[in-house]
Amino acid sequence: MDLNLTAQLVISGITQGATFAVLGLGTSLILNVANRFHFAYAATITGSAFAAAVLQRDTGLPAVVCLVIAIAAAAVFGALTEVVVYRPLATRSGANATLPIFVSSLGVTLAVEAALQYYFTRESPTVPFNLVGDSVIALPFGLHTTRLDVITLTVCGAIAAGAVVLLRYSRVGRIVRAVRENPMMASAVGVRPQRVNVSILFWASACAGLIGCLTAAKYSAAAGMGYGSLFSAFVVAFVSGQRAPGLRVVLVGVAVGLVQSLSVLFIPANLTDLVVFGILFVYLSVKGLSAYGIRLPARHPVRLTAGRA
Repeated sequence: MDLNLTAQLVISGITQGATFAVLGLGTSLILNVANRFHFAYAATITGSAFAAAVLQRDTGLPAVVCLVIAIAAAAVFGALTEVVVYRPLATRSGANATLPIFVSSLGVTLAVEAALQYYFTRESPTVPFNLVGDSVIALPFGLHTTRLDVITLTVCGAIAAGAVVLLRYSRVGRIVRAVRENPMMASAVGVRPQRVNVSILFWASACAGLIGCLTAAKYSAAAGMGYGSLFSAFVVAFVSGQRAPGLRVVLVGVAVGLVQSLSVLFIPANLTDLVVFGILFVYLSVKGLSAYGIRLPARHPVRLTAGRA
């Protein structure tokens, strides 16, 4: 085994794992606290990438300005999805809202993806986003990284660390845990679960928008680019557990990134996403969605009685 290649893959895996950690934290909060199966996370990632790339291409605005606008748009999109789509469905469906919310989320995702393909990929399937250039940074022992990867690791690491501390030690964290454990009891002491849900979708979507822009800066914006990150985020959230502390989610995210990166040693690079899908498949096969607190509507048997002669 080439030790130099392995070390290089570890560096790449830690950087990728930092993005998975941020997305996993958002997904975990959305699933555990807001009780939303938010498949539209993929649309948020893809849409923010195109927003930043197209703004830079068509207006010539500085990359940082485009980045901020795209992140703000992603945050507003997430909050509006909760208010306009999820909340009315949850009110009407009650305890059986999981499946309707998932279907509506899937519909939102497909609509956004179709719009992006129609308006922005007719001339070219990708739109580049130049954030910091392609400068390479040399490391000891012949290893290397890029300036973009350093920025990605630093920013995502800071967000993950801040979220862990906030959720563990602050009043915000206590409110989030109260809503997660018992929304009705939280309401009785003055907490507004609906406002908490909107806030979670807002900030989680902002983080997803950031990851989308960073991904576009590395690979260009492309239709469907959010699906891989979405499934990785689901894997992190599911494997971490329903009531996992933030630190565990972060560690699982980094571990998933390392596993995916190191799998290049054994399988072709274009098949590494299958490793993440495999982890999710094994987890669901062993534990099932019910172990995570997600239950589909129950089927009630129909009793047939013989008619009287």
